[in-house]
Amino acid sequence: MQHEPIISRSPGEDLSSANGAGRSAPTRRGWRFLCATAAVAVTVGLAATACGTNETVSEPTTTADRQNKGVIENDETPVTGGKLAYGLYSETNGWNPGTNQWSPAGLQVTQAVFDTLTAYDENSEIKPYLAESFSANPDNTLWTFKLRPGVTLHNGKPVTAEVVVRNQRYLAASPITGPAYTFAGVTSIDVVDELTFTIALARPYANYPIAMATQLGVVADPDWLESNDSLKPIGSGPFSFDTWKIDESVTVKRYPDYWQTDDAGTRLPYLDEIEFKVVVDDGERARLLRDGDLDVLQTYSGEQLQQFQESSANVQVISDSKSESRDTMVQLNTMAAPFTDLEARQALAYATDKQAFSDAAQGGFHELANGPFAPSSPWFTPVDYPQYDPVRAKELVESVKAKNGGEFAFTLVGSDDAETRLGTQILQEQWAAVGITATVELNEASKNIIGVVSGQYQATMWGQFDAPNPYADGIWWDPDGAVPPPALTLNFARNKDPEIGAALDTGAATTDLTVQREQMGIVQQRLAADVPYVWLVHLRISRVANDRVVNLTRWFLPDGSPGLDMRQGSHPLSQVWMKP
Repeated sequence: MQHEPIISRSPGEDLSSANGAGRSAPTRRGWRFLCATAAVAVTVGLAATACGTNETVSEPTTTADRQNKGVIENDETPVTGGKLAYGLYSETNGWNPGTNQWSPAGLQVTQAVFDTLTAYDENSEIKPYLAESFSANPDNTLWTFKLRPGVTLHNGKPVTAEVVVRNQRYLAASPITGPAYTFAGVTSIDVVDELTFTIALARPYANYPIAMATQLGVVADPDWLESNDSLKPIGSGPFSFDTWKIDESVTVKRYPDYWQTDDAGTRLPYLDEIEFKVVVDDGERARLLRDGDLDVLQTYSGEQLQQFQESSANVQVISDSKSESRDTMVQLNTMAAPFTDLEARQALAYATDKQAFSDAAQGGFHELANGPFAPSSPWFTPVDYPQYDPVRAKELVESVKAKNGGEFAFTLVGSDDAETRLGTQILQEQWAAVGITATVELNEASKNIIGVVSGQYQATMWGQFDAPNPYADGIWWDPDGAVPPPALTLNFARNKDPEIGAALDTGAATTDLTVQREQMGIVQQRLAADVPYVWLVHLRISRVANDRVVNLTRWFLPDGSPGLDMRQGSHPLSQVWMKP
């Protein structure tokens, strides 16, 4: 299934804690569209453990954390050196942030090769990272970023304001990342001095630095970027790019002049090398881990997580249990027949037995979804979303057919992987039982993304909506983005609901959590009424590792505060080490 990276933002996030800048209410399009950033190019894990001890997580008690097991986190003196073998669930089509699509598998690699200007702490508050500081003028229309001295790219070039400004201008001109700059109202990006640059906005935006923790904020060699090469990235991260055997593996090696050190003065990273192995089949990834050919694997598979959770093997199972879950759904193009018709969308929802889907496709492991938030989420509002009712579905199917010459048929697209093949087969059979004909078309993921962004699809298997603060997801629901195909948009469902737009505007204009949650409740109610998505399950990406891996998702920011365990399905690797 496709899983799109999303920018994160914390509830009531106050930038003053990071940079001393004041906070004002964000404005309409600038706030919502910026939060999209580079997501068209294509979420947080275990709670912190006690310092100085190894901790095995106790038997989980909630759906959100039930996947955690045997997590090893401690403050012992790290063992330096060694190679980590990391199993990815999919390949990536390139490493250039302005031209390529990065799913969680791609983001895991790029977090090793590139640093971002900002990053999130464990409370999802934005902090300086490769940037030493950031601040804003009183009305939040001019942001100033100061870089850390002594940072170099992997080819030895110094990271200066000119380097970063060239990066930013390149990304602003890119068809992949450019829309985020346009809709954010970025008017200029300028060098102030050797280590300082500014970004000017047409509208006030109090949370602009969140963009710099994403694909927009990676720091790379501008000469490499501008060459449009996507094969041999030159970044500023803890590991330099070594080799890429497409559809097989990516190898990165320790960059000896990396700028970060730990508290003891040891230069990061601890590992000498990481080999990211592309293993699409869930069962094969699990076998390679059990046989010792992998140290870590990524997985969305509930069945696989259950097997590891219940096994007696000495493995760590780490879920993104702290975050909003990514939602698996059938996304409908409301500007493409037959889903221009609300009755057609409702019929598909009533025809979908998501419990049977979950049981058959994922062993019933993940929570069922009726909207973008699980009941455990502080943002959750109960809604009247169509539940499985084949009788009602057949009534609506007959109505749709009466308006369409006796036909209710469409094509369902998805990624060509085992999980999606099984899931689409189950849904296809459920819908056929009430008279709906769905043709399944499975493609390489990037092809599906292009089709979705340009509106060249009817329905697609999709995964999204996992930002810690859901107003960062507002871009995907913004009615201003509901433009007719083939125009590019980030409102992939092209659902045009002015009530959603008004609620997003009102919520984004305040830091009052009560108001934000009330308005997000309206968004959920309208999504339930509009039915642009056939919700399936709340999906959590997880990691399984052997017991040699220490601090897999535990890391610290330059100011010493704990970092966010997992972001957009990926996590830093500079502070991971291996037991001998």
